Amino acid sequence: MSEPMLTPCIVCEKAVMYLWRNDLPGLSAENLDGGVYMTMIAGYGSVFDMNEYQAIICDDCLDKAVQRNRVVFVKEHSFGNTWDPNSQTWDPDI
Repeated sequence: MSEPMLTPCIVCEKAVMYLWRNDLPGLSAENLDGGVYMTMIAGYGSVFDMNEYQAIICDDCLDKAVQRNRVVFVKEHSFGNTWDPNSQTWDPDI
């Protein structure tokens, strides 16, 4: 069964559109137009401990949360290799 083409933001409930449906070969429904697909894992102390959830937040709400320090930026991921030509070693932190 395929995902719906629209899904609401968990904060403002604005519709976020999938860029493509997950029933197309080799494509994932995690690609959204103006939104982020999130996985949340509850830890010890929460009544939801050991549960994993998935949700979507629109770019506007995520930006506001980052600006208000409600969401912490950890790092940017990039595609491709991390070859450092100066050291001739692989650096996983680049």
